[in-house]
Amino acid sequence: METSRANEKPSSPRLRRFLVREDPIYDQYASIYQAKSTSAKIVYLVLYMLPGLLIYIFVNVDLVFRSEVALTHLSPKNLQYAWVLIITFGWHMFGPLLVLRYADKLSLRESFAFLGLNRVDWRGLCLVLPGFCVIFALLSIPYMRFIWTPLQSWLQTVPLLRIPAYSIFQDVPNNIYSFPPIALVFLFIGNFLGEELYFRGYLMKKSAFLGRWNWIVNSLLFALYHLWQIPQTWPVLVMVLAFGLLMWLRKDLYVMVLFHLFVNMWLAYGAS
Repeated sequence: METSRANEKPSSPRLRRFLVREDPIYDQYASIYQAKSTSAKIVYLVLYMLPGLLIYIFVNVDLVFRSEVALTHLSPKNLQYAWVLIITFGWHMFGPLLVLRYADKLSLRESFAFLGLNRVDWRGLCLVLPGFCVIFALLSIPYMRFIWTPLQSWLQTVPLLRIPAYSIFQDVPNNIYSFPPIALVFLFIGNFLGEELYFRGYLMKKSAFLGRWNWIVNSLLFALYHLWQIPQTWPVLVMVLAFGLLMWLRKDLYVMVLFHLFVNMWLAYGAS
């Protein structure tokens, strides 16, 4: 009996091999192209928050937003939709490609490889992600009831943090998902692919200088970046750690896109 126990292999390395995906291409790009100088490190940390700050100024600041409506003659709803597309497509998706091409001097193929667009983690998609989603869902139910709800109510009372009454994020998902189907397609692509491309595919490699703290900082700054809907997103700060953790485990963009989709749908329809 003692001999058989001694010959047994520990289960933790086997579990680690199942959960953690090795990706030398990911590691190589993160090692070579992470921010090196102090100024570059500051710039990339600021880039986590900057697009959210822009949306906050141009959408949540009432005087600025009303001036835009008067200038563009767009309805408040359509103007906000335009801003979402500008940030999610222009900033989140095309921005990294332009920087990688002209600042980092990567070819288009290399840029796609950097962002993880040319690799798919099938084990992660088919085996790891479903279990991860189940655990997330189970943990989120008490969290949403006992922590998110009171925090959300309190943040909504702070004038600078309050979501404006005209905001399309005021009554999620009813306002957001009231757009025509074709508009929703672009909204979904920008939200799920755009944000994951920017935060996990691009910035998480650029901030690899943070070492073991990288996935934590990436998650927290991703949550804080949603300045235009603070009462809804800041209370889930702890739960958003799951994003960085899953990317650290699997290093796959498409796993993250599907997880992002699941989280949004679950928090909108399931956990409540």
